[in-house]
Amino acid sequence: MITTYEPLHHKYRPTSFDELVGQDPIKSTLKQALISDRISPAYIFSGPRGTGKTSSARIFAKSLNCLKSEKSTTVPCGQCELCKGISSGNALDVIEIDAASNTGVENIRELIERSRFAPAKARWKVYVIDECHMLSTAAFNALLKTLEEPPRQVVFILATTDPQRVLPTILSRCMRFDFRRIALHDLESHLISIAKKEEIQINEEAISLIAKHSQGGLRDAESLLDQVSLLPPPITQLNIINLIGAIPEEELIKLAKSLIIKDPNSILNVCNSLINKGKEPIAILQGIASILRDLVVTKVTTNPTNLCNISPENSESLNDLATSSNLDQILNLQAKLKGSESNIRNSNQPKLWLEIHLLGMLSDEDSKENNRIKQSLLKSKLSDNSESENVNNTSESIVPNPEKEPIQKTAFRDETKTSPDLSLDDIWKKVIAMLDLPSTKMLLSQQAKLINLTSDSAEIAISEKWINMIQSRKNLIEDAFYKARGSSTKVLLIQQKDNLSSHKEVKNNLQKIEQRNQIKIDREPNKNTFKEEKKESKNNLEINSIDQKAKKFADFFNGEIVNLE
Repeated sequence: MITTYEPLHHKYRPTSFDELVGQDPIKSTLKQALISDRISPAYIFSGPRGTGKTSSARIFAKSLNCLKSEKSTTVPCGQCELCKGISSGNALDVIEIDAASNTGVENIRELIERSRFAPAKARWKVYVIDECHMLSTAAFNALLKTLEEPPRQVVFILATTDPQRVLPTILSRCMRFDFRRIALHDLESHLISIAKKEEIQINEEAISLIAKHSQGGLRDAESLLDQVSLLPPPITQLNIINLIGAIPEEELIKLAKSLIIKDPNSILNVCNSLINKGKEPIAILQGIASILRDLVVTKVTTNPTNLCNISPENSESLNDLATSSNLDQILNLQAKLKGSESNIRNSNQPKLWLEIHLLGMLSDEDSKENNRIKQSLLKSKLSDNSESENVNNTSESIVPNPEKEPIQKTAFRDETKTSPDLSLDDIWKKVIAMLDLPSTKMLLSQQAKLINLTSDSAEIAISEKWINMIQSRKNLIEDAFYKARGSSTKVLLIQQKDNLSSHKEVKNNLQKIEQRNQIKIDREPNKNTFKEEKKESKNNLEINSIDQKAKKFADFFNGEIVNLE
């Protein structure tokens, strides 16, 4: 006769509240509800997979209907007909529905119709709707009235891993229990007890790795233990790593060290070696993220043993790497990992993108940006200092500083004593064009002039008020000469008493002012003459008007005018 093998997660499924692992607050609440006989018509159990939601629903149904007790009990016998029927899923009055395959409103309407009938054998009719978030909106709406006013002796238990997708009106009608992930030490102790009962030869390091890999899910941990039990004993941590495809911690520490010391050759070699051994690129990325997290924990805490994910045998290597590393550098590497996991998951070439991301973490963009900001701040400080010196320097003479380049102070030179103006002006324009900063170009074009040029030196006349500012840009001018001439040229700054840029303009302005004054002087006598002429013409008009009136008066009396004063 062929015997059917029962998996460990079925064999060791909890049958009472006392066997439920890691959910103590929920156990005590449900027990108290049974003891006080305060049974709610609707419950909703939410939480990650493998944390005991469906098992708790079955235990609660057994506790309500165990035949060995006259009323609800916290310890079902597990031996009566109803307890066995509930465990096997054959009980008439305890109905389990998979909402993923019964999503329509018709399925829910049929369930509602059946719920109106009294229980056949049990005291309570229990409906367990697993993965209830898969129900359609119409199905949820059809269930609303029944949940609010259910038939007597009927209990609805809804289980879900995604409570956000359940309608708020459903949640408000149910008593909600949130199942949390099972703690690591609870998982380890439960797996060790199973290993002893099943006589599985496995060491504690391997048990710990199984518990970490399950991420708080007891069913995943039991399934993995069932799988590794098929390996030849004794089962070690290396067997678990090879079976689940995890990355060895030694390789991850080596890869983290290569990132910190910026060794691209070592990074590529480690990645290529791991991928050739069948490791997934996404697992490598998650492993290096975990190691960097452990490095930060080691740097900032005094007792990192309980906080780090690394195994005890590799903790010393991690401590040595943390000691030789800078915290800011580790945090910078962590920041550069953001967003890389989605790129690798969604790519058809995950190995390529893994190498691109890891090599991109070696860039010094942040440090270069910081240096650029520091240099710009330094330049602005130098510019402010030079401007303040120009404001204070109001006298015609400047005290020479022996530490600075000697500045020759002479009277204004005649342009006719140097080489032809045209060639010097062209060279000077070419030199100014080689400068990068627009402000320096404008300053030199307005306040400086090339007055002499030899094979290795150039004399530049500078306006007195701008000598200090142009002196600070002397290196830039020499670089511009090198670009323009192709050879190094020593720049000598000649201070002038007059402002070169405004000398001609001032002269022109003076001439214009004199011309305006002359025009004004010339116009003043003409204006007086015009006034006198205007006055005389006015008087003549008045006299003529009087004569006309006197003549008309004389004609009226047939006389003539002899004299008019």
